[in-house]
Amino acid sequence: MWRLKIADGGNDPNIYSTNNFVGRQIWEFDPDYGTPEERAEVEAARENFWKNRYIRSRPAVTSCGGCR
Repeated sequence: MWRLKIADGGNDPNIYSTNNFVGRQIWEFDPDYGTPEERAEVEAARENFWKNRYIRSRPAVTSCGGCR
């Protein structure tokens, strides 16, 4: 699962910051993060998205009967 990593304090020697990385956010993927139930729920949502990725609903048609 993805988790948000915020301002790790600059543990990488190749990166320099004058404000100790305040405001720096990084999304990090960890396949073992979360409970098995949460991972199963995320996997089900991913599969549902994958199956329905080309299905589009028709846009709502609004009439402007009172418009002049």
